[in-house]
Amino acid sequence: MTLSSAQEEDPLGLSANTALQKINSQYGQYFADKIVEMRGLRGQSQPREWTVVVNDERSQFRLRTVRVSVEKSINEGESTKFYPNNLPTGFASSDKIKIDSTKAFQVLIKEARAAKIGFDYVDYKLRSLEFGDEPIWVLSAMNGKGILLGQIVMSAYDANIFRTVWYYRGDRGYMKVVDSALDGIRKKQLTDETLSSPVSSDQVNPKTNTEEVLQPNQSDSSNLGTEEAEVKPIRPN
Repeated sequence: MTLSSAQEEDPLGLSANTALQKINSQYGQYFADKIVEMRGLRGQSQPREWTVVVNDERSQFRLRTVRVSVEKSINEGESTKFYPNNLPTGFASSDKIKIDSTKAFQVLIKEARAAKIGFDYVDYKLRSLEFGDEPIWVLSAMNGKGILLGQIVMSAYDANIFRTVWYYRGDRGYMKVVDSALDGIRKKQLTDETLSSPVSSDQVNPKTNTEEVLQPNQSDSSNLGTEEAEVKPIRPN
């Protein structure tokens, strides 16, 4: 699969910053000051509509949902999606959103190319980092059949990538998972073990007669990331 039409600019799409500006102009700055989440589906490259859950102190549950598209903004009223049964992870500060969804998309393109993953569209989610107000992006790369191909989790403040997860599907239902959270740990452990192991006589290169340590046999790169990780595609509840 090659990188597909998801790379092309979608003239009908709406960036996250533009959606928030529309909310501010219509409902006031306070309305989007603290964001529980923003979701945009099927972006090529940008979604055509965003669903935003924001803080609203006038609401019984202190939250309100707004849907924003290119044509209009719709106040859907109080949100009961979170309180009291589903505690919000936090409240992202709109002032800290320095990486718009357009820039986040470019990061996804770069990471997908490096992973040799093609995709057809992107599902976006913005939420806060746990126990803080830093906004983070979770981008899900999807194929045309709605199958999850990979995800990246990155800061919406400074574009720092926290995690990448890619799914390589083969014949007969086989799937290899490459998760940076798992593979990064394994590589670090291998490096630490190599540095801490004493040099034995059979590890010294006899041709040079120096204490050049021969590296242990590295696992074939095709075997990396075969652990199963439960990373669910982002879907509206």
